[in-house]
Amino acid sequence: MERPDGAARRAVARVPASLPYRLLAAGRPVAAGSLLDISVRGAALLADRRPAAADDLVLELHDPAGSAGLAIPADLVTVDPDPFGGWVIRLRFCADPGDPACRALARAVAHLRRRFNTRQSALARERLGLFPGAAYAARRPPAG
Repeated sequence: MERPDGAARRAVARVPASLPYRLLAAGRPVAAGSLLDISVRGAALLADRRPAAADDLVLELHDPAGSAGLAIPADLVTVDPDPFGGWVIRLRFCADPGDPACRALARAVAHLRRRFNTRQSALARERLGLFPGAAYAARRPPAG
């Protein structure tokens, strides 16, 4: 998809997530650190060192909804320096909806999205003091 300014837009929104990960190439660790965001189609990762370009990448995560581990086949898209130090790794996931890893990833992303939305809602309530609906009802003049 493309935005009016000509820049590309993701087809699937990413969810902010700070989960530990391990990135493997041919079964060997090439990076470890924390996720920045994730979707069913890709992820952005923070790493303390630049990984070498490699084939057969697998992103390992612990399922945030349970104790099972996720192993997600991935392709390296970019590796860029992070302005605060380290590296930002962007991955594209191999999307096969029938693959059990893809189904497990979809469940994990849905769980992370619910958790993020719950936290955002709580933050909004804390900052606003009331649910907007209750605040509007309190301001409405009495009927009659």
